[in-house]
Amino acid sequence: MMTDDEIGERIRDRGLEEDYIRELMATLGFDPADGFTMEGIEALDNAPMETRRKAALRTLALGEDHEGE
Repeated sequence: MMTDDEIGERIRDRGLEEDYIRELMATLGFDPADGFTMEGIEALDNAPMETRRKAALRTLALGEDHEGE
């Protein structure tokens, strides 16, 4: 199992930071296409670590799917 630091490093190495933020916003119930609202930013700031981790792992999985195309 990867540590949170390892997950973060992989996201940065692959340039997926923006994808991660969009995934986390969607996980929290916000539409990333709506942009950053105050409510969305607060939700990002207060997201539980487990929610952040799930969004990060999903971001990596989606990034790997796109690398194979």
